[in-house]
Amino acid sequence: MKLASHIAIGVRDLERSLAFYRDVLGMTVIRDATNEPPMDALYGPGVGSTRRREVMLRMGGNEGEGYGDRVFLAISQSDEPADNQPLTLEHIGIHHVGFWVDDIPALAERLRAAGYEPVSIKDTVGVGYGESADQRMRAMFVKDPDGTVLQFDQRVHTY
Repeated sequence: MKLASHIAIGVRDLERSLAFYRDVLGMTVIRDATNEPPMDALYGPGVGSTRRREVMLRMGGNEGEGYGDRVFLAISQSDEPADNQPLTLEHIGIHHVGFWVDDIPALAERLRAAGYEPVSIKDTVGVGYGESADQRMRAMFVKDPDGTVLQFDQRVHTY
């Protein structure tokens, strides 16, 4: 494996989620389409339609040599919305997605201005992501409009 190709998040209201990911987080739409993949074992029992609108957003910071548009976020809304809730940190399965950012305080301010209060902001020191033992790190957690947990990480440099 070389690099993740995408992260896919199902949403209840695509327009509301698009406003969050595009307008608040600053991601760029690279594709907006409706598709209807064939029914297969990836779908649960009783699903009547696989039709869904899917928007792909470039996360930014992945434009360098060898990256291009290969890493992106895909949000989609099914014609048959599910009635479940997103996983939380104690569940089995993918329960959150993390992104590197340059300025957590500025992002927290943008989120608050748009009505999204961070769940927590934590400063740590250590080797959590292969960093040196004295590397300061900051992490912020926030929930998207459907309650999906997102983590934002920043290496904090002291000069």
